[in-house]
Amino acid sequence: MPTLETTPANIALWAQASFFIVMFVQDMVDLRELTLSSDMEYGFMAAAAVAAAALLFRVPYSRIIAVFAVPLVMATLEGEPGFLIFGLIFFAPLVYMPAMAFEEFDQRPLFGRWTKKGWGTVLLAFFLLFTITDLALPSIAADGELSDDGELDDDYGQEMFADCEASDDCMFGEVEDEGEVIVIWKASSMEQNIAYLGIAMLLLSLITLVTSCFGWINSEVVTPTVSGVVLVGAFWIDTYLWATVTEIGISLDDSWILPVSGVVLMTIHGLFTESSSISEE
Repeated sequence: MPTLETTPANIALWAQASFFIVMFVQDMVDLRELTLSSDMEYGFMAAAAVAAAALLFRVPYSRIIAVFAVPLVMATLEGEPGFLIFGLIFFAPLVYMPAMAFEEFDQRPLFGRWTKKGWGTVLLAFFLLFTITDLALPSIAADGELSDDGELDDDYGQEMFADCEASDDCMFGEVEDEGEVIVIWKASSMEQNIAYLGIAMLLLSLITLVTSCFGWINSEVVTPTVSGVVLVGAFWIDTYLWATVTEIGISLDDSWILPVSGVVLMTIHGLFTESSSISEE
C-alpha cells in the first residue's frame, strides 16, 4: 500500500505516479479552460491510470507496466510505431532512475550487470540530454525567437495556427507540405534576459553536479542536491518562457513539470548526495 512518508525514495515514487496521474487528468480535462475534454482518449486514460496504480501499489513488474502501458496504447490507437519508440526513450529513464538511486525499491541492476549507481547515472544523463535538447532557452536567448511546428489535421496544429494568426508577435515559417504549420514567436528583450538566466543556471548546475559527483568539489553548501535544485529551476524557466512567449499563459496544463522535477531531483539526491553521506560514514 502507498504511504505518505516523507523519505526521498517515497517522494520519488509519488512524483513518478503523479506524472501519470497528470497525464490522465490532462486527457480528461482541458486544464486551460477547466472544462471536460471533448475528445477523451479512454485507452490512453486507462493506460495512464494503470501505470500510476502499478507504481504506487508496487505490484509485480510495476516498472515494466509503467514503461510500456502508455506507449503501447498510443502506438495502437494512432497506428504509429514512433509512439512506442518515443515512450521507451522518455518513460524508461523516468521510471527506472529512482529505482537505481534508492535501496528501498529492491531493484536489481538492469540486465543483472554493472551497478545500480552506474545504471542510475547513465539513465539520468540520458534523460537530461533528451530533455535539454528540447529546451527553448538557446533559441530565445540567441535569436529572440521561439519556433514550433505541427500538423493542420490535428487539434494542436489548428490551435497553434489560430493563436499565431491572432498575434502581432508571431509569423508563419516556410513549410514543404501544405498540411504542416510552422510558427515563429518573437520574444521580448525581458524574455531574452530571462532565457540567459535559465542558460546560466543550466550550465552552472551541470558543471557543479559533475564536479561534485567526481569529488572535485567537496563542499557542504554546493552539494549534488543543490545543483539539482538549480537544474530543475532552469527547466521551470523554460516552461515559463514557453507560456509567455507564445502568449498562452501559465496554467494547470504545465503542472507536469512538478512531478518530473521531483523525480529528477530525488534521483540526483539518492545517487550522489545520499550515497556520498553513507560512504563517508
